[in-house]
Amino acid sequence: MNTPHDPSDDARLERALDQALARSLVAPELPAGFRSQLQTALARSTSIDHAQLRAAIEREHAEQLAELRDGYVSLRQRTLGTLIGGAFAVGLLLNFALPWITANFGQKGVVALPVIGVAIGLGLSLRAWWPRSSLSRLLP
Repeated sequence: MNTPHDPSDDARLERALDQALARSLVAPELPAGFRSQLQTALARSTSIDHAQLRAAIEREHAEQLAELRDGYVSLRQRTLGTLIGGAFAVGLLLNFALPWITANFGQKGVVALPVIGVAIGLGLSLRAWWPRSSLSRLLP
């Protein structure tokens, strides 16, 4: 049967735990001059002007935000450059490949080229999507 929970059990367990920890854990020795350094740090912290501290934190935040924006703009520019360069390379390749495709495969070769590209794109997308889909768990 279930017995009701007795709060005094918790208190006894906590006391026993405290005693066991006190026996097994030894407090570390404080370094020389610790108390004086602590008092100095406390005195210094009470004399800090909160307005100056806030202004310093806001200035640091603004600098970090500016760095983040600069990095983002740089990333966008590199991405745009890569896309333009890739499109140019593909266009150049197709300019040289289309006469060869037409000569070897006829007019249907020109139509087959985009169909093959779409099939490759769908295959790559499916490969990236499949491991995370719920269907992959259903089908072995």
